Amino acid sequence: MIRTLPRVVQLQLLATLLNSAGGIVKLFLPLYFLEVYGYSFSTIAWLMAAYGGGCIVGAYVGGVLSERLNSQWATGISLMLSGVFAASLALMPPLGLLLVVVPLVGIFDGAFRPANLRLVMEGSPQALQVRVQGLHRVVFNMGVALAGILAGVLVGFGYEYVFFLQGLLNLFGSFFLLGFALRHSAKLWRSADLQTVDNVNASDGGSSPWRDGFFLVFILGQLLALGIFDQMYGTFGIFISEHTDAGAHWIAYLFSMNALLVVVLQLPVSRMIERHGVVIASRLGGLLLSGAFLLLNMGSHIIWAVLTMLILTAAELLLIPVWTLSVMNRSHGRQRGKYLGIFSAAWLGHSLYGPGLGTWLYGAYGGFVLWWICAAVGGLMVMLHYSTVPKLWASPTGTPTAERSVVPMKNCEL
Repeated sequence: MIRTLPRVVQLQLLATLLNSAGGIVKLFLPLYFLEVYGYSFSTIAWLMAAYGGGCIVGAYVGGVLSERLNSQWATGISLMLSGVFAASLALMPPLGLLLVVVPLVGIFDGAFRPANLRLVMEGSPQALQVRVQGLHRVVFNMGVALAGILAGVLVGFGYEYVFFLQGLLNLFGSFFLLGFALRHSAKLWRSADLQTVDNVNASDGGSSPWRDGFFLVFILGQLLALGIFDQMYGTFGIFISEHTDAGAHWIAYLFSMNALLVVVLQLPVSRMIERHGVVIASRLGGLLLSGAFLLLNMGSHIIWAVLTMLILTAAELLLIPVWTLSVMNRSHGRQRGKYLGIFSAAWLGHSLYGPGLGTWLYGAYGGFVLWWICAAVGGLMVMLHYSTVPKLWASPTGTPTAERSVVPMKNCEL
């Protein structure tokens, strides 16, 4: 399928692969600051918060800029600057410079995402956009898997090699993107007529996402769901270590299983979403997410952790394509850059509250209670999205509009 896609989409998928492969750097930042610099945990927390805050700001600002800045240039420049600042970490800058460089890495990491997603989806044929979104997910996860292998090899030589690798991969990707823009004489700024197209529906509940109530409720539900997903990266591993008869190595096995299943199953699941519709997929994915962690309360055998990860993966396979497609559809004829900026910022921003809040609840009430809290939060998310997702696929009068759909409208009916 990749061969049939426009060249600009192929290059953006390559850039996604390289950017996600280089993104492993953020997993090693805390260890780098602790073992190499010897910083206290409070200093490390501030530095990581600076990175996360930079990602959020970058994602929103990058989305806003994509209203006027040509997305081909936006992705290329973001990838290049992210690579430059990431590689500079290998030089062991002092704390004063770290407080500048670390958030800049986050800003340009975040700025890459909305423009990249916009080009991948807008550049694809309408009939293939569900599958292309699935392909985008597959490529991203392949990059993550590649990152784990490369970083595992390089970290033995020193953390600076990991940061240099991210810089090199991002610079390599930016070379292709900027070269394509130059060869095709792409203008740096979007033409006035394209800017107008993105703002034609000012009478349709307001072209700004900040005045779109259904979209904001959808984002709230997304934040709740991401807070649940985030327990995979913290309390899930703690619970397995404390309450199952398996060793800590099982955590690595479970995450490898998750990544492999996403690579293998995302495209078949995307075709299923094409057949049955985004609304059904949204509701099924929400229910699976709500009940996944409750299985851990069933017993201490590792099988319950395996089943939990399988259900979480199924929810991920269903929900993430639905979220992306719904935002793309809702933003048609509106300020799409701002919509994608908010969507990407929410996606990146959940790391500021999900792991920390989950760990606090785990310490205060224990894992068994936390899983019930996750189920309750998941139920609230399902209620918020139950009527909101169909609204994102409806015209201002409440009826489906084929012209605004990312996929054929039969896939969006209840």
